[in-house]
Amino acid sequence: MHAGTTYLSSPGAKKGYAGLIIDSQFYILAINDKVMSNRLYPSWEQLDKMHNPLTPGEKALIRYLDQHLPSDLQWNDKMPLAHYGGWLIFAQPYFNGTRPDIVILNPSVGMVIYEVKDWDLELYSWRNGEFCVTTPKGYQVVKSPLKQARHYREKLISQLVPEIGEQLDREQKQSNQPSFGLIKTAVYFHKSTTLTAQIMFAPPKRKDQTDHQASIDRAKFFKNEPVFGFDSLTSSQLSQIVPDVARTGSSYWQPRWNAEVIFWMRPPYHSIEQGTPLTLRGNQYKVAEPRSGHHRARGVAGSGKTQALAYRAAKLASQDHEVLIITYNITLWHYIHDMIKRAPFAFSMERFTLVHFHGFCKDRLNELGKKWPESKGYDDIQQFFQTGVPNAVIQAINNASEELIKSLPKYSAVLIDEGQDYYFEWYELLTQYFLDSRDELLVVCDKKQNIYERELLWLDKRGNRSGGLDKFRENYIDLKTSYRLPQSIAEITNEFSVTFNLNQDLRAIKSTEQLTLLNTQHIVWLNIKTFQWLEYIYFAFLRLKHAEYHPSDIVILLPSHELGFEAVDFFNQKKIQVNHVFEREDEKGFHPNKKAFWPGDSRLKMSTIHSFKGWELKNIVLFIPEHAPESNAQLHSIVYTALTRTRENLIVLNSNHLYQEFGENLPKHWNKQ
Repeated sequence: MHAGTTYLSSPGAKKGYAGLIIDSQFYILAINDKVMSNRLYPSWEQLDKMHNPLTPGEKALIRYLDQHLPSDLQWNDKMPLAHYGGWLIFAQPYFNGTRPDIVILNPSVGMVIYEVKDWDLELYSWRNGEFCVTTPKGYQVVKSPLKQARHYREKLISQLVPEIGEQLDREQKQSNQPSFGLIKTAVYFHKSTTLTAQIMFAPPKRKDQTDHQASIDRAKFFKNEPVFGFDSLTSSQLSQIVPDVARTGSSYWQPRWNAEVIFWMRPPYHSIEQGTPLTLRGNQYKVAEPRSGHHRARGVAGSGKTQALAYRAAKLASQDHEVLIITYNITLWHYIHDMIKRAPFAFSMERFTLVHFHGFCKDRLNELGKKWPESKGYDDIQQFFQTGVPNAVIQAINNASEELIKSLPKYSAVLIDEGQDYYFEWYELLTQYFLDSRDELLVVCDKKQNIYERELLWLDKRGNRSGGLDKFRENYIDLKTSYRLPQSIAEITNEFSVTFNLNQDLRAIKSTEQLTLLNTQHIVWLNIKTFQWLEYIYFAFLRLKHAEYHPSDIVILLPSHELGFEAVDFFNQKKIQVNHVFEREDEKGFHPNKKAFWPGDSRLKMSTIHSFKGWELKNIVLFIPEHAPESNAQLHSIVYTALTRTRENLIVLNSNHLYQEFGENLPKHWNKQ
């Protein structure tokens, strides 16, 4: 018997690779228990108590990595993990509602995300380009584990730490090929040899290719995306499993990313003392109080709808409830996340999933082993997103095994922000499949900001819907007072709302916002010629800079991505860095700039109005074009939404004849206010 090794009785058991105990069919049964002490999260003791226990494959790979990866013997738990001088190991880390099997991080080098499968690969095959498993009922298409690992990588760089996504995009554009340098993915097959696994996922062997050539090609193919089996769990194969293990540093990996990466893998416990007071007033208390059942709140701009929602979410988490906070805008949940951290409660951040609706559907389809649906066959892209996407999730659930269905998340509460952007079909999907028996749902909305012209009868319990709306048993909770908008802006937005006949469910904005020191609040409205727009937004930026506002407190709102890129290029030529959301046609699938649009970024911000809805900033510069593709009604809602985003100063540059008369009565000069 070998000291420090646990043996499990099995006919024909023998000593295998790297101290592993395997049986005659190569199933790993045990592994040397001697491990390093302070770099595995959660600890072994915590892992043993987890609701979803580790699989044998996960245990085997974690122990192997813990035994062989370089560690930092000088580090202690009083030091930040971001300063660790070796490789950290995270088992089933929290990725904002999804959990990769294993992730390792060297704060000086980069990361590897591992997908672990305890599969018998003899049951799996490729058929007509689809990865399939043989079941008693025949062949069933399943998602390739390589794609599953890539999904977690994409989620990390597109949602959680968008700065890394920006770096990867730059690398990819420079090299014109996928970048593997910073975050690699790998797949471990616990019941398979490496050769069997690699043959399964490598390109087919060519007819003119020798076995030796095929072996060399496989090694190249899996160099940056390892696929391996139990026989590779040896010290000599470590560099094949962790390609960057020999590195001690990287010119690409930025130390400033580490704290954010570690936050999402091991969220800290939020103590009451950490909360910068997130205070409530008036009817915000009613919105913020957790209650089972389905509830609706509507409020004017600046009335604290999102603040009350964040408070409610934090209180739910402090009561150990699982909470889904879901938006439509891909950039908005970052803002909500920062607001939750101000709440005066003690809670674990792992209680939250914060995501936009289509990101949520993408995660669920990935868990169910299904692809994102095709938009072909739908009349338009709006119909595809309204019904095609939720139907794809429902169909995947209906066709899934009981085991897969049980693994899907269930939430004690679903909180929907910007509810005027939602369709009934989305509400129905969330409530029927992802709420637990507690059945708590909150929708907050402002119909004046219905910039996508949604049909909102379902929110009012009207229209020909088949059911479900009876759960809204109470009237709306109304928030009629603006606590954010300066008084002058509140008056103008009220006037705009009446002049252009926007939804009048809530007729008036009352503002309680006190003037800031030295009376710094200003509004300037200029009717300009279209050809003047670029120089005027630059003058507006200089005006705000002269008033000593930092670029990070300024956002320029533009009507299109095309004009956005023109403005970004113009400012870059003047050596002014810009954080923006604009996308070229070939970028719309992966949102390289939206994922990096973050509240704390120090650069000047530029955005479309659609992407900035729900946000707020001290200084807003808005350009309204002469011609807009939207209907007049939709354009009125878009302009109204933009006007209500400011906390201090508003500069409007208008080229549209619809608003010229309205703007004539507004101030033209900064210094005369």
